[in-house]
Amino acid sequence: MHLTVEAARPEHATDVSRLLRDYLTLTEQEKTARGLAVGGPLPQRYQDEVDHPESLLPDCLLACTGDRVLGLVVLKEQGDQVEIKRLWVDPAARGTGAGRALVRAAVDRAGARPVTLTVWDWRAAPIGLYRSLGFTDTQSWDERPHLICMTLPAGTAQSSR
Repeated sequence: MHLTVEAARPEHATDVSRLLRDYLTLTEQEKTARGLAVGGPLPQRYQDEVDHPESLLPDCLLACTGDRVLGLVVLKEQGDQVEIKRLWVDPAARGTGAGRALVRAAVDRAGARPVTLTVWDWRAAPIGLYRSLGFTDTQSWDERPHLICMTLPAGTAQSSR
């Protein structure tokens, strides 16, 4: 299997919508199970992402094999830093290296800027991935409980290879 990471294009909107729906639905289910959300339909701000993925395409990278989209990373560029907002690999594609490839591509896109992210403390696999690539826990900038804030300082991208 030859894995590539590429910028999302308009023709990927359906795949981006599907991956976002799966990611956001699971996240809300996990939060509900921990008493951090009330359950029910996706909050409107998340449903908007699912319904209008085209607004995220310029900030989205996709892991692909041939014409199959395995996962995505959505970035938010904020001047002197880049934040990973969403990272999701289809469960059927886990273990293929897609998540690692997506994070590396995000770091490459950041260039000399630091990369930041938040991750729920119960998500051991992504936390392990981030730490293996050089991300470290940092002072929280998010008041929500159970979120770990992590950063990869500027200039450390090459050491994450």
